[in-house]
Amino acid sequence: MSNDGESIPLLVDDRKNDDGSKDVTRSAGASAVQTSINISKMCAGTGTLALPFAAEQGGLAFHLIGLFLIAAWDYKGSEYLLRSHTLIQATNNDQMLAEWKEPGYGNTSGSDLNKGHPPPDGTTMYGTVAWYAAGPTGLKALDVLMLSLFLGLLISYEVVMLSFIEDMPFTTGSRKADLLVPSLLVATLSCAPDVGFLSRFSVLGLLALALSFCVIAWQGFHDNGWEGFESQSLSSVTLWPESMAHASSWFGVVVFGYGVAPFIFNIRDSMAEPEKIGTSLRIGLGIVYIGYIVISNGIVILFSPSYEFRGDVLQAMPGTRIALFVRVLMTLVVAVTAPLIVVPCGEMIEGKLGIDSYSSANGRVLVRVTLCTVCTFVAVFVPGFVRIVSFIGCFCVGVTGLVLPPLFCLLLEHKSGKCIVSPTSLSSDVFMLVLGVVTTIGTSAMTFEELLRS
Repeated sequence: MSNDGESIPLLVDDRKNDDGSKDVTRSAGASAVQTSINISKMCAGTGTLALPFAAEQGGLAFHLIGLFLIAAWDYKGSEYLLRSHTLIQATNNDQMLAEWKEPGYGNTSGSDLNKGHPPPDGTTMYGTVAWYAAGPTGLKALDVLMLSLFLGLLISYEVVMLSFIEDMPFTTGSRKADLLVPSLLVATLSCAPDVGFLSRFSVLGLLALALSFCVIAWQGFHDNGWEGFESQSLSSVTLWPESMAHASSWFGVVVFGYGVAPFIFNIRDSMAEPEKIGTSLRIGLGIVYIGYIVISNGIVILFSPSYEFRGDVLQAMPGTRIALFVRVLMTLVVAVTAPLIVVPCGEMIEGKLGIDSYSSANGRVLVRVTLCTVCTFVAVFVPGFVRIVSFIGCFCVGVTGLVLPPLFCLLLEHKSGKCIVSPTSLSSDVFMLVLGVVTTIGTSAMTFEELLRS
């Protein structure tokens, strides 16, 4: 099967006009090129700080090949979800609902999906796929996994702020005290009824990340010059992982660094021409791959004569004023962008508790402050940023991006009796599911053991 999102029916654009006809005059939204850039920006978050560590753990040759393979795997996961959406739109709802045989669905009628029992109001498109593939159980499982992903992201934000603060001259020496002020800022901003204005800081965050890597690269060049790129130094660097534990740590960080599949519907819906999502995804992931090679293998080789990365890249940052400025800036940026994670996570919890986040201010504040408090408490005991990122990547991103997409697609094809791929591709789908399950279980267990050991 071709992977070209423009030539195969990966999706059906179901946007309608008021009279029910298909909207073919959409002018709003991002272009294919803009979407590619947005995908790159989405991937290039704080997780990039752990990439040199991943390159050290996996080895430079393994990292070079593996980054490409994980990008292709992420693309495949996105393709599965888009294909699942196509199946939902093309399948008789009665047949699928009849197989669930669980109470609470109501009666179904008609041959159109929209005429059957729909998923609950407010269900995301990914949740809709889970609903039709695995029923309410599938939707609940996805909700738990996405909630775990949001919680993991928030904890990683708290941990990375600790990493910034601990090497500042005005640290208190106490992890709890160091986190107090930024955590209060996160909790306060998260309680606002509208935090949309905070998204403007995402560009500032990217600039701060770029500045961080520039300062670190300059430090490496200042200490070693081009010595790391000489044949004698290159012959001494690690090319392959030394153990399965190292390979698991590498896997978690790299999967965390991509993680596009769980958000593919949000990306597609932001496009002026959704049928070009395949092209945008390939370009975006290609840009990310090249950038990741530069800031991981490039940095590791530059520092190879004098330094090994056993934690996040900021540990190699010099004690200069510009480095201090970068640390302060990164702490501020993370603190003001963390609410963008708190809010959707809080809204999920509020929805399950029956709290209207707009009319019940007290309920909103209670949930979000509690959420921030719990994540701050957990972050204090997390041994390091790279460890939590690795575990989140293996478990949360691995399940939602590598396991569930092929599973849901296969379930939908089975229930609908429709298969839009060849038997060979179907066998490939089963292989990808098995590979995802085995890899996710194995690496999650190993990285969790490393997390506890640290």
